[in-house]
Amino acid sequence: MKSLRTTEELYRDADELLYASEVEMNRAATDMVTHLVCMNSRLAITHYLIGYLLERNISIMSPGSIASLQQQCQDIDPRFHELDLNEIACRYETQGKRYCLEFDKVSYCFKAAEEVRSIVRSAVSA
Repeated sequence: MKSLRTTEELYRDADELLYASEVEMNRAATDMVTHLVCMNSRLAITHYLIGYLLERNISIMSPGSIASLQQQCQDIDPRFHELDLNEIACRYETQGKRYCLEFDKVSYCFKAAEEVRSIVRSAVSA
């Protein structure tokens, strides 16, 4: 059965989401829409992690939270142990129904998404 989305599509979407977060982060503090940074960064992290696993033909285990996806990635690549996602409040949620509004929190999520991209997009094999 063919996957609904290819890993490259997931990565491309994640890159676009991360770029949208970056654009928001570069706005003046009074103009920034923090919940967009939050949602886009969270989705980017999820897309990168899922893409990474699917690229290696690893089935996604439930629940599909950021924390569980990171754990699956840690099982195959030690670089994911260096990734600290503890400050992401929603890392155990699967639906992402809440979001952060504080600059410090969304800034952390944005930086975490950049770190995930760096690991996933690097050429180092697991």
